[in-house]
Amino acid sequence: MPATHKSPKRGKQRDGSVAALFSAKRPAASQDGGRSSSRHKTPVSEDEMSDGNPAEADTTSILTHMREMRTYLAGEIDRSTKIMQADLMALGTRTAALETRVDDMADAHNVVVDGTNMLLRRVEDIEIQMEDLSNRTRRNNLRIRGLPEGAGEGSLADLVRDLLRPLAPDLPDQAWILDRAHRALRARRAEDERPRDVIVRFLHYSTKELILRNNRGASISYEGTPILLFQDLTPITLQRRREWKPVADLLRNHKIQFAWGHPLKILAFLDGRTHVLQPRMDPSRFFKALGITPPGRLRTPEPTSYIPATFLQRMENRWWQCAQSLWTCPDLR
Repeated sequence: MPATHKSPKRGKQRDGSVAALFSAKRPAASQDGGRSSSRHKTPVSEDEMSDGNPAEADTTSILTHMREMRTYLAGEIDRSTKIMQADLMALGTRTAALETRVDDMADAHNVVVDGTNMLLRRVEDIEIQMEDLSNRTRRNNLRIRGLPEGAGEGSLADLVRDLLRPLAPDLPDQAWILDRAHRALRARRAEDERPRDVIVRFLHYSTKELILRNNRGASISYEGTPILLFQDLTPITLQRRREWKPVADLLRNHKIQFAWGHPLKILAFLDGRTHVLQPRMDPSRFFKALGITPPGRLRTPEPTSYIPATFLQRMENRWWQCAQSLWTCPDLR
């Protein structure tokens, strides 16, 4: 039987499409940052972990770095705390020195303020005394207002005697002795303006007072020109009384007799009683006693002075006060 020769078997050719289905696929990159791959990671066996797993090495390295970071941060915090403590101590020392200097300056300021206020009071007292002395030297003086310039043919003294004699006709000739009679010491005005006042000094004070008293209920004139008589006063006193003119006009409008007191007050006479108005007094009581209703805009001005109305203020030791009572100090709340 003839031998039959079998052809050798050819290896089966693998179908690429089939092999692709059963071959291991490499993980594709996902869009979730690798979270899905880590979620499906194959568990690591104990042998692989014992052989030095990279994850364990990373954990050990991270823990080591954290310990080093903790030690470093603790050292930095301690160093920064010591620096801050040193700065605070230096700042406290400087603040204490500044407080001491401020206290010294406040004490020196208070010494100057006390001395200045004392001098201001003394100056005010001296001004009042000088004004009083100046007015006392004018007690015998009489100021005549309204007498025309160049009036009379003789001397000014003779004209004044003839003008005032009707006010006190019973006085003897010796009572009419005048020390001087002259116009106010200022430049002469034009003829159409008010004439200068005439200042007359009587030898006897009683004569001047009698003339002023009798002139309150009478009137005198020269050739039809009204003549007014006043007590001669210093310019300062006149300026102060000028500020009280609204009060004087109100009394005149109500036909109430009044007189000026020294240094600055008004004496009103009504029904046999004398009512006084002085600076820093309540004017409503004065007008109520006289039965007058003053207008709302009427005010009694304060007397004019050459010194400040208020004295200098002292400085208090605020730090010492606040140290005693912290809650009462608004600056430290």
